[in-house]
Formats: sequence, structure tokens, C-alpha cells
Amino acid sequence: MNNKLKIFTIMTLVAGMVMSTGCSILFKKDKPVPDEQKKIETPDTSVAEDAKVHEIIDKYFTSIFSKPVSTYDQNVVTGTIYPDIQPFIAKRTVDEANANPEIGIHMPRIVELNGLNIIEYELLKDASGKSKIDTNFIGKTGDNFLYFVKIDVKAKTLLEADFAKYYVQNQQTKLYQKNPSAVIDENLCDYIKVQLKYDLEVTREGEEYKIVTHKEANYKPGIKNRLFKLNNEFIDRTLYIDVENEEEKKIYENEKTLIENFFNNLLVLDKERMILLKSKYDMNTLEFSSFLTKLGVTKKDEKDLVLIADDYKKKFTFNSLPLQLNMDKIQKYNDIKVEIHPGYSQKNKRYFVTLEASVIQSNGMVGEEVVYLYDYYVTLKIVNDKLLIDGIELNEYYKK
Repeated sequence: MNNKLKIFTIMTLVAGMVMSTGCSILFKKDKPVPDEQKKIETPDTSVAEDAKVHEIIDKYFTSIFSKPVSTYDQNVVTGTIYPDIQPFIAKRTVDEANANPEIGIHMPRIVELNGLNIIEYELLKDASGKSKIDTNFIGKTGDNFLYFVKIDVKAKTLLEADFAKYYVQNQQTKLYQKNPSAVIDENLCDYIKVQLKYDLEVTREGEEYKIVTHKEANYKPGIKNRLFKLNNEFIDRTLYIDVENEEEKKIYENEKTLIENFFNNLLVLDKERMILLKSKYDMNTLEFSSFLTKLGVTKKDEKDLVLIADDYKKKFTFNSLPLQLNMDKIQKYNDIKVEIHPGYSQKNKRYFVTLEASVIQSNGMVGEEVVYLYDYYVTLKIVNDKLLIDGIELNEYYKK
């Protein structure tokens, strides 16, 4: 009897525990699952966000280079942020760096490059009309995003002697400023193409991107050091003619044809004619020019090819003509290569020209041809709307 009572008691306790557990499971509420935090995309994780930064940078530099360099004189010296670009600048920079000369916002300034003083900048555009601003994401630094920006511009320049006529340097700030009463003679100006390089730090403020710093690449710390006009390491000179641009390619092809026509005309010079030409060369400009015209050197299809002026002995040294000592005649050119010189500018049209010529030598076997290579420096000039060869200089020639 006692055993049955014990078994009944145990069964009752077990049943109660089972019922209790079942009910707790049945009526237990699931714990709420927290919503996943929305991921914020940034330029280092999203192509779309990177594109937003590109757009901001394009607008920023388009605004800056739409105005003359002199517009920013006081901003450069005092470090105040120019009002038109303040909407692009990060709050931290505005609050902490505005009106500080060491602010990391480097506005356009006068720079000397290869003896030319750049006094103005103009943004270049591609075939689609878009400014040539090449922006590249470099990486993340703290909360900021680092970009390297290359900007292609057309630069207005003055030679040092001409620059000194119109600009004076403030001895305290080292900034060059134009004399307010001076009017620059445009005939003294030349135009070149350069590429400007900048390091930018960009930060996210809410849904927008703002510029924290915009510094010349490889800049020297200290406002006076940076404003030294020979501090030009952030600038590279680029070819003035872009053959990828259809209009500029036409200019190159036209000038290349002029050079080829002139050198082809020089093939009429053989050993005997060189002796006669030397006599005329030693006389005067008219005699030299007239004899070349008689030989058919100076024209092609009734169009003038070459400018023979009073300084012809400097620009066309006799030894620069292709037919050299111990040569009877140049039979033909196997190849003529015409390359744009890095120093080519709007006013100074310069080319490297390489000739490969088959030459009959005076002291060789009769009829034997020897191949020579010639390296020339050639300059062109526009006179009375005519494009002409202005000078040739033979750097070297040698047997191939």
C-alpha cells in the first residue's frame, strides 16, 4: 500500500512539472530581434558615393578657375575663405582655419616655370565640353577621404623681363601683385598648357561631402615658402597640341606637312649646287633667298614655305643643311618623323624632326647609297597670316 502511495505521489509531481513546463513554453513570448543598423556607404565602399565626390570636386575647381588669379590675393595672404567656395568647405575648416594664413586651402597663384611666369589659368575641356579634371580616390585617413586631383589648364605667361614691368613683390607677404595702373601688352604674352596637381581631403557631413583641405602636391610648409614663385613642383608642362582633339590634330597635320614639304624641297641640293649656294649665303639675305627660290626650295604649289630674314645666318646655319661634307646627293628620305617639342606654345611653334636619308657619298662606290639619320630642331612662325619655317638647327647626323 505504501509503495503504491509513493508511486502515485511521484507520478503526480512529474505530471505537474510537465504541465508547468508545457504552459511556460506555450505562453512564452519571443524576444524582439533588433533591426539591423542601416549601412552607410562611403567613397571607399561605393562607386556611387565616389561619383558624388567627383561631382563636388569638379564644381569646386570650376568655380575657382572661373576668376582671375588676382581675385584671390587677399585670400592667399590672410587665409580667409573666398565666399564663392565656402559652401564646398567642411565646417571644421571654416570654424578652425578661416582667416589663418596657414589654412590648407591653396588658391591659384603666380608661378614661374622654365623662365615663364604664369599669371592666369583657364580650364581646358575635352571633346564633350567637360573640364579636364582627373580625380582619383587614394584611400581613407581617419574620418576623411584622400583624393589626388590633376587639372589640365591653359596658362597665360610672361617672360621674366616683361613680368617685372607689370608686377611687384610685397616684401612682407612675398606675394606678387600687378601694378594697378599698368596695362599688360598682350603681344608680350604667350600661352602654354600645364597640369596642376592637388591633394584633397574630403569628409562626409550628413548626406553631403565637403572639402577639408585642398593643397598643392609636394608643397613646402609655411605661407612664405609656398608663395615663392619658383615653388612649382605641383605643376607639369604638357604638350600644347593634343592630337586626340580633332581641331588640334588638324593644326599638327598642317604644320607637319609644311615641314615635310620643306625638307623634300631640299633634295634638289647636290654637291655642285651647295657650292653655288654657299657663295650666295655669304653675300646677303636677298641673294641667298633668291637662289633658294630659283632652285624651288622656298615654295610648294605656289605657297611660301620658309621665312628668310636678315637673321638667316643665325636661324639657318649653312652646316644645318642636310647635304654634308663628302656627300654628292641625298637620293631620297626613307622616313620623316615630326614630333611636337615640349616647349611648343601658342607663339613658339617647335618640333623635333628625324630624317632617315639614302645618301650617295663622294668617296664611295659609284651609285652606292648609304643611310644616314638626322636629328633636327625646327621652328615655325606665322607672318601676315602665313605659316612659315622660321629656322632649322641640325643637332647631329650619323651613319645608320
